[in-house]
Amino acid sequence: MSLAYGMYDADNHLYESEDAWTRHLPEERRRDVYWVDGPKKRRYLVVDQQIFDYVPNLMFDPIGVAGQHEDRSMIGVQPTQVEPLANHPEYQDRDARLRTFDQQGIEAALLFSTAANGLVEKIGHHIPLYYDLVWAFNRWLDEDWGFAYRDRIFAAPLIPFADPDRTVELIDWVLGRGARVVSVAANPALTAAGYRSPGDPMFDPLWARCAEAGVIVAVHAGASRYNRYSGDWTGNYDTAGSSRGAVVDRIMNQGRALADYLTALVWHGALTRFPNLRVMSVENRSEWVAPLLKVFRQFYRPGMLEEDPIDAFRRCVWISPHWDEDFDELVEQLSSERVVAGSDWPHPDSLAEPTNYVKYLDGFGDDVIRQIMRDNLRSLLAA
Repeated sequence: MSLAYGMYDADNHLYESEDAWTRHLPEERRRDVYWVDGPKKRRYLVVDQQIFDYVPNLMFDPIGVAGQHEDRSMIGVQPTQVEPLANHPEYQDRDARLRTFDQQGIEAALLFSTAANGLVEKIGHHIPLYYDLVWAFNRWLDEDWGFAYRDRIFAAPLIPFADPDRTVELIDWVLGRGARVVSVAANPALTAAGYRSPGDPMFDPLWARCAEAGVIVAVHAGASRYNRYSGDWTGNYDTAGSSRGAVVDRIMNQGRALADYLTALVWHGALTRFPNLRVMSVENRSEWVAPLLKVFRQFYRPGMLEEDPIDAFRRCVWISPHWDEDFDELVEQLSSERVVAGSDWPHPDSLAEPTNYVKYLDGFGDDVIRQIMRDNLRSLLAA
């Protein structure tokens, strides 16, 4: 759908090339991370003696047709149509992606991985390997896509929390390379000393750098390890996929990881100690926002924290909701300035055309629509 201005898309995706995981891998890790040939003429990535199966086909060929399940209620009901990856160089090439942006009416976008967000669940317990693989991936990401390519493609490097010192080293490197957005996982940090809240002061050096740089801290949907809770009910202890057998896990875990993550940042004081932090929830829906703030009101008493937790949340949190949600309620809870459009393109369950997002904003005035479709994210990236 045509707009009178260029869209700023908060949720674009790349499809990783085969060497994304190995090009910059330390030589001593070649026995820990490698490709093998398998059935159906596919290749499989082995990580720490396990098949990395966060996505069913890590070669992405054939690839699902973009936007065919814009109505996500049809996932699992209608068959997924596929096509050759070679038909879409824009899925793996930044200059081809910019040409596609021009055709789509996108001025700029945040760019997220498709598979890398599953690493924390598979190898987060193996901290040295986890960091080596994240470093390898981030170097590939910078090399092939760039962290701020022509000020239009803003690729999000992964930032793990398992080792604060190594995390600071990594965040300094990505900021030095021009990153305007970083990607973090919505789970407690599994450190050498056990699980820790992201709001623990041990992570303050990281948050201080993010706040000072004005970088967007994106909490994108991904493996949250929450199946270790729902698995006691279902027996599915790995991240639930789209199969019908995983529906119960998905129902139980819907919105929990984000609500818990942001609760920890608010109530453990990180958003108060660093009031300029910019945390953005991407592709996690938003139905959980109103109930969460209601619970904040229920439990907060003056003097319990250095500031009202709802004030901290509303100051520091932006939401990129799914297009089929109740925008009126979200804007009422936060404000139109804290809502950003995200298409999830080019995934099969994305918008077929990213600018189609505007169709779901019916009822808002032109000024609010422009905020959501462009100005809010543009302001964050320009700061």
